[in-house]
Order: sequence, then structure tokens, then C-alpha cells
Amino acid sequence: EYQRASQLSTSFHSTSRWVLGHLARNGWLYGIPEAESSQDVVKGESKSEVSSAAKDVAINTGPCSNQKKKKKMKRRKLKLLEIGAINTELLRAAAEIQKTHTNKAGGMKGSSMQEEPKYKLDVQAIDLNSMHEGIQQADFLEFPLLHSDPALRYDVLVCSMVINCVTTPEDRGLMLARMFLQLRPGGMCFFTLPRLCLNQSPFITPDFFQNLLTTGVGFELVETKESPKVAFYILRRPVNEPCPPRHIDKWAQPHIVRKGKKYRNEFSVVLAAKDFSA
Repeated sequence: EYQRASQLSTSFHSTSRWVLGHLARNGWLYGIPEAESSQDVVKGESKSEVSSAAKDVAINTGPCSNQKKKKKMKRRKLKLLEIGAINTELLRAAAEIQKTHTNKAGGMKGSSMQEEPKYKLDVQAIDLNSMHEGIQQADFLEFPLLHSDPALRYDVLVCSMVINCVTTPEDRGLMLARMFLQLRPGGMCFFTLPRLCLNQSPFITPDFFQNLLTTGVGFELVETKESPKVAFYILRRPVNEPCPPRHIDKWAQPHIVRKGKKYRNEFSVVLAAKDFSA
């Protein structure tokens, strides 16, 4: 069911284009600067830094170029986990190769061509029922943490049209908690679900759900938007957390927040303190 829902969503909107476009704009598509602190990375890079990053990836140093090369900023690969992957678009982006000019060794005149990755991406894709050999078959709710040190966990998570297919409010809360824990402080999550879940349930509204994501789970809201059928969220795990402290008790059981008519579903989310234990 979730695979059909995701396929329907991507027929109208490409999740991979949305993710890669945002990562390109903040410079992360070309790697995470190793020298910068988490706080600096979270705030994002200036346009000039992003442009410099792009030039570092595709710099042309042909025989007629007399410009002094800038020292490249050292960057590590961005670690990305795609949850409920139904295609290999992000995996293909990570494997994309480009040809670049390089100066010949030993001061020889001219330049040569070499192949290198177009982006600094390390993508891992998982799905409960994998449809592709490149996608690991795994249950995210039981997926082990990438590292015992939170600072060494994923930089980015992508979870598109999956939580609406998780069957219980408790497991939906567990999924959100695990998403939070799988991210490093300062890491981002690209998250979508059908607007039907938020607009046609007596237990939730868009504002209620956004409040749950922030004051309940602990995310910072970077950006949100809507299409006619899908709600989009870019979330961030705070560098200093919890800030403010979580209010788990408020979300410990479903509460009716809409009254007066029949609704098409009973979508709700329940949070439990135990789910946030790493």
C-alpha cells in the first residue's frame, strides 16, 4: 500500500529533485565541510560558499587558464538514509560521474581528463519490501543506530509517504522518535505525508501535527509547503537539545481535536518517552 502511495506521489512530485535541490542550495550536495563546526554547518553556507563548492567539483583548469587556483575546502561525504525507498533516484545521484580537467603532473603543459563523483553523497536506501537489489530490505523501526556517538550519525534522512502506512499511532510515534535519533545534531529530515491524514482525521490538524513535531519530538522546522495532496516538511535535529525540553505527556494518547462531523480516517500519533532512548 505505501509503495503505491509513494509511486502516486512521485508521479506528481519528485522527492529526489526536492531533496537534491535543497541540498544544492545550502552546499551540502558537495559534501559537509570538515573544518566547520556543527553550528556553522547548520546555519548553512553563503551563496559564495555554495558557488565555491560547486566550482571545486567542476573546476576547469585548461591550458589557457592563468588564474591562481583557490585552495579547495576539505569536505566529507554526506551520509543519507532513505526510508521506504521505492526507486533508486538518490542512489543513482550518488553514483553519478563527471569528467573534469586537471593539470598534468610534474609541471607538464596542458591538462588531462579524469572521472570523479559529481556529488559527495553516501546514500543508503532501505524498504520493508525491497523492489530493487540496491535497496536494502529492512524494517526502519528495528534498524540499528548508525553509530553510538550521535555526532557520527546520518546527516540527512528522507522519509516520503511512509508514516501514513504505519498501522498504529504508537508505531508512528516510534518512527518519528527513531528518525530524530538516527540524525546527528544539526542533521536534516525531508518528510512527507498525505494532506488527507492531517485534514480528515478527528485526532489531528496541520497545526497540531507541526506542534507535535517540534515541541513533542524535538525537531526544528526549517521549511514546510503543501501541494494539493501532499504536505512537505524539512526538519532539523537541534545542535543543542532538547531545546525546549520535550513535552511527551501531551502526546501520550490520542485526543479528539475536531468535532461535529464524520471524518475519512483516524490518523493519529502517540509519543512515548521510552522511544527516545538511544
